[in-house]
Amino acid sequence: MKKLDDLQWKEFRLSDVFDISATPSGIDKNKLEEKVGLTPYITRTENTNGYELFVGKQNDKYKISEGNVITIGLDTQTVFYQPHSFFTGQNIQILSNENLNKYNGLFVVGLIKRIMSKFNWGGNGATLTRLKRSQTLFPIKKNGQIDWKYMEDYMRVLEKEQVDEAIAILKRGGGTAQRSKEAK
Repeated sequence: MKKLDDLQWKEFRLSDVFDISATPSGIDKNKLEEKVGLTPYITRTENTNGYELFVGKQNDKYKISEGNVITIGLDTQTVFYQPHSFFTGQNIQILSNENLNKYNGLFVVGLIKRIMSKFNWGGNGATLTRLKRSQTLFPIKKNGQIDWKYMEDYMRVLEKEQVDEAIAILKRGGGTAQRSKEAK
């Protein structure tokens, strides 16, 4: 696999790569009907992939968002890949593309986080218009199109390396219990 430095890169406007829209639900937490369930409720939190809690059925006026998308909390500049259908809190933007999957989605999250780092709370906040105009570099194929397959393969390799490393640590007996003993 080519290294990132050996790739061809091209700048694209986010709105040329993704369908970008505001969340169709945007439920205030205090208006949730069933606060216990199996559907993720995504907010602008930086923790746990944006999951604040898991909820049940909601009022019919709130539409569930389909998974396999990237969510962005504009006020907090949080960016996550969402594999499953979900409800959201306020000020969440959704980016979708038919080529997106778990692996290249995780790659793209890193690219978008770099964009979001230039925004802040207040005058230079991340608005939907600014987000749509933002540009970032994507790896490209020889024909100049985004190389979704490379991004997917790259993340699969990283995942395998991390899993292999974790297995090796566990085989050596270096799990949490082992580190606790060593700390004492």
